[in-house]
Amino acid sequence: MIKTSIEKLAGEIGWDIGNSDDVTQANLLNGFCKALSNSMDERARERQICNIVNKLDRNAMEVIEEFMGFIELAKKSK
Repeated sequence: MIKTSIEKLAGEIGWDIGNSDDVTQANLLNGFCKALSNSMDERARERQICNIVNKLDRNAMEVIEEFMGFIELAKKSK
């Protein structure tokens, strides 16, 4: 499989955006999640998310768990 330059640099791009501002970080997550949400049906998305989770390191899992907590708070305040 031929990889695009974006695929080859995904970790480095993530690092740069992780050190960026909140607007840029939210734009990245919004775009990523929009693509997962719109590009496949629910079953395929669940499988894809499972595949992604299996490749996350400890740091990623911890940060995503923090996101989940703040998402719950944000939902309650709406």
